[in-house]
Amino acid sequence: MNKLEEKLYERANYSCEVCGSKSGLQKHHIVKRSQGGPDTLLNLILLCWECHHGTYGIHGKYGNKLDLELKLDLQQKYFNQSKTEKEVRKLMGGKLYFKDL
Repeated sequence: MNKLEEKLYERANYSCEVCGSKSGLQKHHIVKRSQGGPDTLLNLILLCWECHHGTYGIHGKYGNKLDLELKLDLQQKYFNQSKTEKEVRKLMGGKLYFKDL
């Protein structure tokens, strides 16, 4: 385990950051690296297998809602760091996310 992963597990208290489960833990990039998401602690979340790959998990059949919630939360954290819209857009893989009204 590298230092970044150690910090991730410590931040998450060795449990899924969505449901609290302690089994089947996996790291997940909120904004995929292939989409320009950085390999940073802020862009990582620790998920159990069910929240990562299950039906309602990020990569599951009905995971769009959870994926959007995580992206909105990350985007807000970047703005809270006083980053410009241009900087946030770059960190978010070139786009900004908005809640459905």
